[in-house]
Amino acid sequence: MKGYSVDGGRVVFDMRAASAELVSATPNAGWEMQVWKQESWIRVTFTREGREISVFCTWHAHAPLVEIDER
Repeated sequence: MKGYSVDGGRVVFDMRAASAELVSATPNAGWEMQVWKQESWIRVTFTREGREISVFCTWHAHAPLVEIDER
């Protein structure tokens, strides 16, 4: 398992050789959270007062890769 902490909260993925599962996603106080899941990716987005922080985990034709996008 691998955890990622961002300003909006914490996300934990169970990373396997060719896939991943979301174990937990917990927003910090005052933040809202949404989760999207598809066959080859998971996105967790934390929002608060116009800020948006997304944690993406993708594994389409490659080992799971996590990217963080902040706006």
